[in-house]
Amino acid sequence: MKIGDEALHLPGNAQRLIAFVALQLRPVSRARIAFTLWPDRTEAHAFGSLRSALFELRRPGHDLLRVSDTHAELDPALAVDAHDLLSLVDSIRSDASAWVESAPGRELLEAELLPDWYDDWVLVARERFLELRVESLETLCRAQIEAGMPAEAIATGLSALRADSSRESTTRLLIEAQLALGSRAQALAHYRRLELSLCELGLLPSAATIALLPSIVTSLTLG
Repeated sequence: MKIGDEALHLPGNAQRLIAFVALQLRPVSRARIAFTLWPDRTEAHAFGSLRSALFELRRPGHDLLRVSDTHAELDPALAVDAHDLLSLVDSIRSDASAWVESAPGRELLEAELLPDWYDDWVLVARERFLELRVESLETLCRAQIEAGMPAEAIATGLSALRADSSRESTTRLLIEAQLALGSRAQALAHYRRLELSLCELGLLPSAATIALLPSIVTSLTLG
């Protein structure tokens, strides 16, 4: 988190307060902040902790939060990676073809939200952002396949697979990209790895994935 080019170094409770308010994307009540960030404390202690964290955030010449008697919201001057990610997701959803050749925001799609934070509210937000990241990477992968860019599609698909290794739709895209590139053995390897991981759960690949198998086998036979 930074203001302009200035990096911010904040105490722990102040970091948690800023992060929570930033992820709400709208003004949030002081009561919700207090009870979410300090759920195991009494009401009086929770509000006391909130007041202490707000005090820590006061900086000469700049208020990091806009705070009223009832609500708080992030100062618009703050640059927040999570907000940039949401803008990138919207852009890819609107026109993925604009991102097939270069993706200056790729690091946002590959970055985990607040790693090493384990508050309940962080875990919920992390899961939501993970879904958005992988969905966007899959959309971009599909657009690269359709644009005749299988090598780029494979790199994108592998990024999605690293973010969520259990996602069958990602493996299916990787198989398609490998076949488009002519990497038949790699396509089969992706299929077999998926098949094995699903078998351990007592499951089978979906019909859409199984339908790719004849193309893989035929390609290997012809090759």
